[in-house]
Amino acid sequence: MGEVAKGREAAENAKPAPLGTCTVAAGPPHPKGRPTFREHAGDVAGVGDAIDRRHGEPQQGSAKAGDEGSSVVDEGGGDINSEGLHFAGLRVNLNNVHMSSLKMNNVQEESLRDRKKNRRRLQILEIARGIIATKGLRSLKVRDVSEAAGCSVGSVYNEFGDFDGVILTVNRETVQALTARLRGVPADDPVRQLYGLAATYLDFFAEHANLLRSLFEHRMEDDRPYPDDILQMVMDAFALMHAPLVRLLPDADDVKIALLSRTLFSAVHGIISLGLEERMVAVPPQMLRQQVEQFIDAHLAGLGILPVGARPSR
Repeated sequence: MGEVAKGREAAENAKPAPLGTCTVAAGPPHPKGRPTFREHAGDVAGVGDAIDRRHGEPQQGSAKAGDEGSSVVDEGGGDINSEGLHFAGLRVNLNNVHMSSLKMNNVQEESLRDRKKNRRRLQILEIARGIIATKGLRSLKVRDVSEAAGCSVGSVYNEFGDFDGVILTVNRETVQALTARLRGVPADDPVRQLYGLAATYLDFFAEHANLLRSLFEHRMEDDRPYPDDILQMVMDAFALMHAPLVRLLPDADDVKIALLSRTLFSAVHGIISLGLEERMVAVPPQMLRQQVEQFIDAHLAGLGILPVGARPSR
């Protein structure tokens, strides 16, 4: 026997040396004719690899099943590079973030524009209201408003449609403020409520004479009709005298009560408006208050209602 053969026989009879400190339990003998796993260990890349890289065919058994759940195989039998999928997903996410950022920027820009627009609108109204309050409606000019607001005449029109829109907006705010003040008059006693409404109207008129005059003096351009919403606001203010008259005249029909309330309100308005008119002989505030009260006394007496001055003291 040659030296080579002796060496081969010795290697086959030798026991494998232990690997580190680990021990391997002996397994059952492999089936006859089937090579051991160790013989093809170099061909197996891992449990997650579905392809025998030497033969190019799928593995059988549990390795195949495990691989089907963890990797992607194309129809040609080769591996799909998953890095491309990851980068594609990353690009989609980055695009979404970019679009979200653009939308957020657009919202912020719109918000800034809206705030700037609102500030300009309020500034125009404040300037117009100030001119009306101090100088009267006839002194209000669109160019004066635009110059004071630091904007063009076109900007004023863009905000309010036309110059009527500016005046109408101021008038709306005036009648709203007036109505809120009148609603604060106590309503427990209907007779005293009527006097309270007249006195409150006098006080408001004395404080905001030109603004209240603007409500009644303004005429629309091109003879356009006055907006219905402002007319309704004025009617609602008149109607505040309706409720106490209903309580004082329970047998009167609604038409009569409506006419009485409008007449009473209009008469009080006329007395106060003329009494505060500076171009004519103005009536001192205290004397004007007495005149208003005397008119209500006479008006109620004509309706058969006992005025406050003639009522017995409680």
